[in-house]
Amino acid sequence: MLPFAPWAVRSLIAVLLSTAFAWGAPPSAPAATSPVRAAVARSLTLDPSQGPPGSRVGVHGHGFIRCTTDGLPAEIDITGNGGDSLGVVTADADGEFATDITVPSGATAGDYGVTALCRANSKVRATADFQVVPAPVPTALALDPAQGAVGASVAVTGSGFAGCTADEGRAGTVALTWDGSPLPGVTPAEVTVDGGAFTARFAVPSDADATDHTVTATCVGHEQISAGQRFTVTDAPGPQPEVTLDPPSSASGGGTVAVSGSGFDCPEVALSWEGKQWTTVAPSADGTFGTAFDVAPDTAEASYTVRASCTDDPGVGAEAAFTVTGGAPVPPTPTPPTPTPPAPPTPTPTPAPTDGPVPVGLVVGSSLLGAALLALAGSAFLSHRHRGPRWVEDHLGSRLRPAPAVTEVAEPSETGPPTRSVRLEPHPDPGDQTLEEDP
Repeated sequence: MLPFAPWAVRSLIAVLLSTAFAWGAPPSAPAATSPVRAAVARSLTLDPSQGPPGSRVGVHGHGFIRCTTDGLPAEIDITGNGGDSLGVVTADADGEFATDITVPSGATAGDYGVTALCRANSKVRATADFQVVPAPVPTALALDPAQGAVGASVAVTGSGFAGCTADEGRAGTVALTWDGSPLPGVTPAEVTVDGGAFTARFAVPSDADATDHTVTATCVGHEQISAGQRFTVTDAPGPQPEVTLDPPSSASGGGTVAVSGSGFDCPEVALSWEGKQWTTVAPSADGTFGTAFDVAPDTAEASYTVRASCTDDPGVGAEAAFTVTGGAPVPPTPTPPTPTPPAPPTPTPTPAPTDGPVPVGLVVGSSLLGAALLALAGSAFLSHRHRGPRWVEDHLGSRLRPAPAVTEVAEPSETGPPTRSVRLEPHPDPGDQTLEEDP
């Protein structure tokens, strides 16, 4: 062995021993302990999370492990807005619970807070919000009238159809059926829902039996939204349509004619002249209507048919005849009466001569005849004299006008032309005038 070997061995042993003392004894294994449970966050969940007042809601709580009294689970109060008591529950060993509550019927639309609060430890609590929505209005259908005869017009009113919508939020439409079959003649043809409501009219089908029938309104595309109502068809016949024209006829040259109707139990009436429709009218609730039309001036003399019929059932209607006559009669021109010429004087018979003595009557008659002749001769003589003012006023008249002088007054004669005449000539402001008789 080398001389320095013992010294090296001793140095190595010293180093190893010093290292052992510096490090100390090796650590012992840790003693076994019980597992520690991780804390769970408290929470409250609601199912469903929204609904109308009176909804039944499931409540599920988590993290209520510290809600205990003397190591036993403590009671947990479930309350709503304003401190409404909705129920009492206890959590299990894991701090969970589940229960059901009812949202109060008086809850207003909006957020409704639901709280779970531990009675033993007020710090152990959780809250969740329930969204209260307005209660849905039930669908309903009303018919006016609820009974009637075949062809009767019925008004339909629907409500509670707020969920009846079309694509992109547009207003939806409803379809009306009669005993499950499409109902023809509905006005309007496409019934649109406005604000959850609608109105329409229909005529009772002509083939309906006198019994109870069901009218149903169904949302197109949302068949689960519907409502029905019963309608009773009666045996009593409805009012018969009638049409009246005033006047019923007129002379050629045109004119205006009033048209009135009754007994039209339908929403719309079409009016036609000789089969050609010219307008439509809507009768009132009692089935009457009134309108007018003009007859063309060149309408020929003839009888024409004016018809009024329901547009949804053309077989229901009435007709009236209108007659165009010839021109109005021309009143006759009055003919002046023909003057009757005076009868010629009857000649006086001359008595035949006799040979005997002259009768007294002949003498007296001759005397009277002589007196009459003398009177006539005096009258003729006096007629050549000037007339007095009174005679002139009674027999003469005059007037001024811008015209040549004419003969205005003539004295007639029984046997020939006039024997005397008066000629008047107008002059401006002539002053006093004197009329003289021509010789």
